[in-house]
Amino acid sequence: MRRESASAGFYKSHWGTHPKLQILTIEELLAGHKIDYPDITGVNVTFRRAQKAKAKQEPHPELDYPEQI
Repeated sequence: MRRESASAGFYKSHWGTHPKLQILTIEELLAGHKIDYPDITGVNVTFRRAQKAKAKQEPHPELDYPEQI
């Protein structure tokens, strides 16, 4: 199975090369082994979130209500 998973190839990212298909046994998981994947925790560090757009409070021309007295 490991030989077949190795034949699936690798994924290249900015953070290195990672196997496309990975097999971990329960023993390996309990020993603390983890899946090799790109670290995405700091991906959006350089970009700030845009401000939310505020809706304009203009009256609608087709819904012109008479003034209340």
